[in-house]
Amino acid sequence: MIQRVKSYIQQNNLFNSGTPILVACSGGVDSMVLIDALLKLNFKIVIAHCNFQLRGEESNEDEKFVTQFAHQKNIDFRSIKFDTKDLKKDKTISTQMAARELRYEWFEKIRKENQYHFIATAHHLDDQLETILLNFTKGTGIKGLKGIQAKNGFVVRPFLEISKQEILDYAIENKVAFREDSSNASDDYQRNLIRHQIVPQLQKINPSLHATMIGFVDRMNDYDTLSNEQIEVAKKKCYSEKNGIVEIKLGFIKTHKAGQTILFHLLKEFGFNSDVVNQLFQSFKTLEKLKSGNQFFSETHRIVIDRKSLFVVPKNIEKENYLTFDTIPNQIIFNNYKIQCSFVPINEATIKPSNRYAYFDADKIEFPLMIRYYKEGDYFYPFGMSKPKTPGKIGKKKLSKYFKDEKFSLLEKENTAVLFSGEKLIWLVNHRTDDRFKVTEKTKTVLKLVLVDDNHMLQK
Repeated sequence: MIQRVKSYIQQNNLFNSGTPILVACSGGVDSMVLIDALLKLNFKIVIAHCNFQLRGEESNEDEKFVTQFAHQKNIDFRSIKFDTKDLKKDKTISTQMAARELRYEWFEKIRKENQYHFIATAHHLDDQLETILLNFTKGTGIKGLKGIQAKNGFVVRPFLEISKQEILDYAIENKVAFREDSSNASDDYQRNLIRHQIVPQLQKINPSLHATMIGFVDRMNDYDTLSNEQIEVAKKKCYSEKNGIVEIKLGFIKTHKAGQTILFHLLKEFGFNSDVVNQLFQSFKTLEKLKSGNQFFSETHRIVIDRKSLFVVPKNIEKENYLTFDTIPNQIIFNNYKIQCSFVPINEATIKPSNRYAYFDADKIEFPLMIRYYKEGDYFYPFGMSKPKTPGKIGKKKLSKYFKDEKFSLLEKENTAVLFSGEKLIWLVNHRTDDRFKVTEKTKTVLKLVLVDDNHMLQK
């Protein structure tokens, strides 16, 4: 077994001889055999033990056992006590998840403080099998079927191709002392139920189940690599990102045979689960309740549907709410907007027909100037937009109605700035000016505004 462990460490490039390794040790047979194997392979180790105080005096005896072992062997030792039950109450998570969160945070803290290279745990082949079966029952994808990885960041697992029975046989043959965890006999935990009830039945079907599992994990890792490569190919065809906002083209997703799986992979990094993806995809397929402006939320992001695209937007984008000026500045910088301001004599003014340019009669400007985003109730008199029944007469129009007529998306509405002179809206920036401030034959000086940076979000 020792030689197999050595070969596994080398093949997976887990760590090198002489590298300080922090070994997680409960006192059970798995971790005690791992320590014995690493010592025989001449690795330098430090022992770390967590007392989760979940089994009363038994937990304290485990800590005492590991402490005495470390002292007898003259091995550097770290230990800690956790109020696991209190954490479980505070975070409404399972006892096992609470214990896992506590120990890995503590292990990493020790590793960083002492510059240990890796954290070694005694997860073995039976743990691998149970993990894959558990993930399978939860409907996981390829990533879940890969099971436990030999190396994950700074955590390494040298025993992943060693079975529990091999570990027990080694302990007996080499007289390795260990403690037995009484909770291992209970079927209250999901893993124990799989271990005691499911695995024995599967072994009746396939007596070589453990050997089969090693090959299965290798194949799943290969499939995951191939899958990720194809996701990247698909991503180039439908995915783009600008200013922290992701756009996913719906046409590609809806017509691709694996569109739902591609969408899941594109959205999972933003905290969206399979339920949201299923709901989205069914909406795409049936065209039911799929309207521009529909939104879905994760803890950190929201999805906004806009005609032919799906936008993923951070929930909390830091940006100024408004700016005011008591005089005309040389430039206005408002979040991602940059607007240059200048006065031009009327006889030198050249009117350029572009939404980036805005021209006003300077004598009509009132202060303060204010730039902000759209609010419900905002209105203006759009320059060049006559009333249908009274040609030549410019009518009042609410911005909400203008946005609807011009087919603005929800994000475009949220991120289009408006400029006010006093109480009057004079420019829907990069779109249309207000007729009341237009340049006429009576204008003497023109206030010229130029949008020089349109690196703002989702402008038309």
